[in-house]
Amino acid sequence: MLQPDEREKLEREFAEAEASLFLEGLRPSENFFAVKARILAGEITFEQGQEEIFAHHRKVNTAVA
Repeated sequence: MLQPDEREKLEREFAEAEASLFLEGLRPSENFFAVKARILAGEITFEQGQEEIFAHHRKVNTAVA
């Protein structure tokens, strides 16, 4: 379980990341939102979530190429 201050920090960082994507004309994937929810629920660490997101995009981008 995340401590309230840690959760608040992560929520701010996610909000900044999402805003940055929107400014670039991009939209976070559904996978991003699912992983974000698991991180904020304390189910997985930020690092684990980051690897899941990277793995997802490596798979998606390989399938397209």
